[in-house]
Amino acid sequence: MAVIRNHYVGRTFIQPTQSMRDFSVRVKLNPIRSFLKDKRVIILDDSIIRGTTGRSRVKSLREAGVKEIHMLISCPPTRNPCYYGIDFPSGGELIANKKTVDEIRDYLGLDSLYYLSLEGLLEACGGPPDGYCKACFDGIYPVEPDKDFCKLLLGTRNACQSTDKK
Repeated sequence: MAVIRNHYVGRTFIQPTQSMRDFSVRVKLNPIRSFLKDKRVIILDDSIIRGTTGRSRVKSLREAGVKEIHMLISCPPTRNPCYYGIDFPSGGELIANKKTVDEIRDYLGLDSLYYLSLEGLLEACGGPPDGYCKACFDGIYPVEPDKDFCKLLLGTRNACQSTDKK
């Protein structure tokens, strides 16, 4: 195993502060230099939310001597907040909300970055495309977020505006 994972560190993207996320990421994944020096590596991940884990992971792999790092993400870029239970309520916290795929690749320090397309995700899931909530990817909310909830949660009325593209 080229990277040892600390299983006592939970999901880092939901931790409340950036400093807590940074610390947890540093202790979560530990590369083994003797396995990685001068290698080409492909990282497979489910998503990139803020970029904290990815950036730290790439940095530690580079420090371990990896010569190329490519990342494949099994969903489309998460560009919009989720008001239905996932803990990333603000679009400003989402790296794909502010950056293009090329900018994310450069920010993370990767040689290449590929996301699964929304069409590819829906095809892989099967069933009717309108049977899934895709708001975090396409910004079309099946149920308009409650404005009072948004004001309470984020401190501003327009923080939860629907970006309905219909």
